[in-house]
Amino acid sequence: MLDYLEDVASDLSAFHRVDDWRTLDGPRFFSLCHRLAAYAGVMQARVVAEQEAASNGPQRGASGGNVARVPEEVALAGLVADGWLERRKG
Repeated sequence: MLDYLEDVASDLSAFHRVDDWRTLDGPRFFSLCHRLAAYAGVMQARVVAEQEAASNGPQRGASGGNVARVPEEVALAGLVADGWLERRKG
């Protein structure tokens, strides 16, 4: 469990610029943690590894590279966070 916490702390620092996760209130902490799998960090790698293990190996895309299977809302949120998409208001 400690290694997960260290990985979460690392990704929070890298992607959300949170120096000390213990300074966050509960709702903010969990909302940021929920998003970590959308970024190319250690938590996304853990999710991909678990998915690959569950599906008996890595998935291959049309170009022959590995494909990470994530929920659509996670993929879209990652594209928004990286500046590739914008959310419409209204």
